[in-house]
Amino acid sequence: MFSIKNFFLLFIIFFPAILFSQNVNIHGKIKDEQNKNLPFVDVFTEDYKFTTNSDSLGNYSLNLPQYYDYFYVRYAQDEAVKINIPGKEKDITLNITLGIKNEIDDVIIEADKVNASGIISVDAKISEVMPSISGGIESLIKTELGVAGSRNELSSKYSVRGGSFDENLVYVNGIEIYRPQLIRSGQQEGLSFINPEMVSEAKFSSGGFEAKYGGKMSSVLDITYKHADKNKFSASASLLGGSLFFQHPSKNGKLGILSGLRYKTTRYLLNSLETKGEYDPAFIDFQTYVSYIINSKSDIRFLANISDNNFNFIPESGVTNFGSIEQLLSLSVYYTGQETDRFFSESGTVTFNFHPDKNLNYSFNISGYTADETEKFDIIGFYDLNQLNNDIGSDNAGDSTLNLGNGAYMQHARNELTISGIQATQTGYFKKNSHYLNWGIIYKYDNISDKIDEWTLSDSAGFSLPKDYDKLELSKNIKHGNKTENNKFTLYLQDKYLIEDYMMQYEITGGIRFHYNTLADEYLWSPRIAAAVKSLGKNNHVLRFSSGVYYQPVFYREIRRFDGTLADDKSAQKSIHFVLGHNFKFRALGRNMKLYTEIYYKKLSNIIPFEMDNIRIKYYADVRTSGYVKGIDTKLRGDFVPGIDSWFSLSLMKTEEEVTERINEEDTTYYIPRPTDQHITANLFIQDYLPGNKKLKAFMNFVFGTGFPFGEPENLTEKALYRSFSYQRVDLGASAVLIKNDRTYKSKFLNYFKSVWLTAEVFNMLDIENTVSYRWIHVVPNTSVAANNVNNNFPVPYNLTGRRFNLKISIKI
Repeated sequence: MFSIKNFFLLFIIFFPAILFSQNVNIHGKIKDEQNKNLPFVDVFTEDYKFTTNSDSLGNYSLNLPQYYDYFYVRYAQDEAVKINIPGKEKDITLNITLGIKNEIDDVIIEADKVNASGIISVDAKISEVMPSISGGIESLIKTELGVAGSRNELSSKYSVRGGSFDENLVYVNGIEIYRPQLIRSGQQEGLSFINPEMVSEAKFSSGGFEAKYGGKMSSVLDITYKHADKNKFSASASLLGGSLFFQHPSKNGKLGILSGLRYKTTRYLLNSLETKGEYDPAFIDFQTYVSYIINSKSDIRFLANISDNNFNFIPESGVTNFGSIEQLLSLSVYYTGQETDRFFSESGTVTFNFHPDKNLNYSFNISGYTADETEKFDIIGFYDLNQLNNDIGSDNAGDSTLNLGNGAYMQHARNELTISGIQATQTGYFKKNSHYLNWGIIYKYDNISDKIDEWTLSDSAGFSLPKDYDKLELSKNIKHGNKTENNKFTLYLQDKYLIEDYMMQYEITGGIRFHYNTLADEYLWSPRIAAAVKSLGKNNHVLRFSSGVYYQPVFYREIRRFDGTLADDKSAQKSIHFVLGHNFKFRALGRNMKLYTEIYYKKLSNIIPFEMDNIRIKYYADVRTSGYVKGIDTKLRGDFVPGIDSWFSLSLMKTEEEVTERINEEDTTYYIPRPTDQHITANLFIQDYLPGNKKLKAFMNFVFGTGFPFGEPENLTEKALYRSFSYQRVDLGASAVLIKNDRTYKSKFLNYFKSVWLTAEVFNMLDIENTVSYRWIHVVPNTSVAANNVNNNFPVPYNLTGRRFNLKISIKI
């Protein structure tokens, strides 16, 4: 019988034994260019078999076999620095100074631990150079395993392995981040909460994550802000906005202050959309993070955020050409009216950490947030729908040959949503021998007040739609108010157990999460387990498996019906994950590479079907069903260009859900694609530099995704009858360092700058028309025979931004 033991035995046979030799003890002190001691610096070998950290005074000690010629050090999110070992003596004192002159070596460096849960580290610094409209760390997340970022470049939202935008967890310093609820389109979306300048560590998982993360069914992004360790000021400005960042530590290093101010405007980009008018988006965000080290055993931290996002729009006209070669159509719309939206939020959190020793830590946290969202619009549109001449060789190709219908509509809204909440947590960890125990106790209270006043009047050829000869009827009329309160109680406990011998590492993580909330009055238990084995040979093969139960308690939108009322069933949605992963390092064409592969299956139950209108998710709140997601993700990462990371990722995925339809007086159940069912998504990100001169760099980001399902709105059985065209986009960037303090300038003013660089970007270089969603135009045909022979329902695409250029200047002092 083939057992797990036999499997591990066979696995070991394929890897060479580790060479045994005498060891070298290397020790010393790590400082910065200002001669300050640097604590908690990572010290490690390229294969990551030998690792340590500097202590609070910057001292380190590393014991290595004599055959190692070098090792690496890395502070926070700085680039890894190669340190050559001077000699083969048994005891070597080697002091290290880290400064801005250090440059990355031509290797890929990753903390490649056995990692049973599969959570990965994300380098936030790359988001500063990646050409992206939305920017931020989310632009990097969209390139990770299983993440579909091929839907809307104006938005930072993403779908993970068939899940909706609402299924993704985001933590900053252990607190779950609130996201605006009323936003309908990427045009309205402002800045992401996460300020990349303040990030110390970013971790992401596409599924199968640990019990300490919960409340969502798809993914988790865990962000930790850094403690200010040196003085720093940076600023940037571009056609899309600007930012200021300030970092200051006290003289004794105990007090650290980080502050960031960001401003974003997409007016320049929105002018490339098919709907013309006066766009006036203004998004501003301020964050401050203060940390104070009380003594060697305790510290206190405070994080505050204020975000004010405003979107004002006066539409004028729009022309959309669509259809196929067999039937080319054109919709022309002329507008009057305006839209005014505001999304304001503020939050604050205080954390106290107490660690009696390095193996035990208690963390106490209290936080609160408020959000006020309003959308107001009164817009009238007059439209003509025409069929165009599709004879390419004709002199009047593209001209209108037939008017299929015309009409008008009026949209009105005065919607207000107010949300507030508080949270108190106690979390901690305990390490002993090979065990790493985590626990958490969480209480959260949410209060929601929603006022909906929204209606639409549609008219075509003098008929109000829906057509009624006796009265004027609105096609949509919602006037309702809701108030909800929810108390949530969560407990989790997990243990990570690590076993290591001279050839292999084994890790097993098991945990359970309990949740209760008063809104649904239900008790939820979520067991989770993960196991991994890693070879300590040259290629560092890691094989892992994880599985668990993931509940997503409803928040608010999931239970709001299309008419504004709330559904009776408020129970949580459920997903069971099965993830099998493998990754290993290798060399190809003289380059260091790493290949990640994950196969997964998710069993969905009690889920709420939804449809997507741009980035707004509309739930069928009264319906519960089941479904599945299955697929495979791969990512090849390596120094395609020496010294700089690049990568290619590819995902194949299929997701469906059950629907029941009454056919011939019988209930018939069948599967339909879910709105996130993009079968193929791919991403290629490449960095390059001028040979011999890393002051001139170039970047390319290519995104591809096959079409997504769509259909008649608010029609469950027909919401996935069609598929959109594929999403294709190429963004380019080029940076040049104008000033760097690796030299002395004649001007004293220039010597104040650490670096100044200029970046030029080309968004959507190929100027491809990508579609984010569809609006349905209903017409009463004119009296001509030809017009009466065509369908009177037409899906008209909402196309995204065209080619645009951007210039950005960045300064560090």
